[in-house]
Amino acid sequence: MTIVDYLVARDGPPPLSGHAYDYVLAGNGVYVQAENPHLAARVSIAPCHVRGLPPLEPVCVLKHGRLPLDLWQHIVAVAQTWAAFGQEVLLTVRHDARLGYHLVVPRQTTGPTEITYRPAPNVVLEIHSHHAYPARFSPVDDADEQRLTLYGVLGRLDTAHPQVALRLGVYGYFMPIPWDRVFAGDPGGFEDTFYRQESEDDDDLSD
Repeated sequence: MTIVDYLVARDGPPPLSGHAYDYVLAGNGVYVQAENPHLAARVSIAPCHVRGLPPLEPVCVLKHGRLPLDLWQHIVAVAQTWAAFGQEVLLTVRHDARLGYHLVVPRQTTGPTEITYRPAPNVVLEIHSHHAYPARFSPVDDADEQRLTLYGVLGRLDTAHPQVALRLGVYGYFMPIPWDRVFAGDPGGFEDTFYRQESEDDDDLSD
């Protein structure tokens, strides 16, 4: 098995071939696909029309189901505690057979605008806070978030209208994901920026 393979979707989604990920040419463009024990993913990276091939759809499957609401509430509580001191913090949700989904605060060095940490195994979601700043992925986040996992950022934690942004990361390629595809329940007053982006995209199309 090669590290990365290059496939053509002649009869629908081809099976995984590369040890890390595959590039897949389909009727509606190029996708990257990958899988690990926790996630199955397919992300569009170059939309276009290719005659004679069937189209594919993006995929984000959480193999152990959505994350429970109490984990979300725990994430928010920890992030708000650090935000009270003007500090970012990074949290991870991991999964194993004994504990299922559980929250881990990794060893890290934090500051008002940066975090230094060592990536951990078995991570399903890696989420950090921007405390008073918007929930927006930065170029630094893009450079750091290079694994197959879900990523998130919390922002505006000092206001009555805090924000959350989530995305699927596939080895440096990204796809925004709505909160309710990742968590069960209700986000509790947080604005999901996924829908703001969708609205902006609709406005662009109507111009």
